[in-house]
Amino acid sequence: MPITLATPPEAAALELGERLPPLARSAAIEARAPAIGRAASRFGLKADMRIARTLAEVADADVVASPVYALGLDQLAKGRLEDAARLAGWSWVIATEAGAVSAETTAESNRFAQISNAASAGRFRRALLQLAQGGGDADGEAVQLRIPALHTSLLWIKGKREVYEVLDTSVAGLDVGRRYTGAELRKILKPEAEARLRNPELDG
Repeated sequence: MPITLATPPEAAALELGERLPPLARSAAIEARAPAIGRAASRFGLKADMRIARTLAEVADADVVASPVYALGLDQLAKGRLEDAARLAGWSWVIATEAGAVSAETTAESNRFAQISNAASAGRFRRALLQLAQGGGDADGEAVQLRIPALHTSLLWIKGKREVYEVLDTSVAGLDVGRRYTGAELRKILKPEAEARLRNPELDG
């Protein structure tokens, strides 16, 4: 099986099409975060927006959407990873000449949650482009996994042969851009989660 992309909720796409274009008209955003303004204007295309349906379409699409799963420290400290991650929202990544931007909606209500030009958005899109050239042994759906308490974001190929690529992290034992198996990730993150739970004042 090839690596696949999930189909985003239509209601979330409509929500972003209504909420984001007005941001593009903000002079403050244009001055401070031009990438966000340009990405926001792209959502004005609404039904005409080209959403990547396959890895091969990522390079030329207007946006690539992916589910975002979240994982808590308590579950991670128990050695749980894939089975404990819960769907939290959707990320809509748009590449602009000023950098990549991620607009996000909630999973529960499909409402707009936030928009950001964090480096992890560009890394996510680049990782998909690399996978399009050859996914290796990975087999599954391309999603994002976040561990907020560890300031960690990963590309997760969720399926039979899972792979995790680090997009952003504050964990010293993880390397941005490197791919890990689930077993490798648990070995690094379980003791980190245990340490944070023992001492909540720790912050990466």
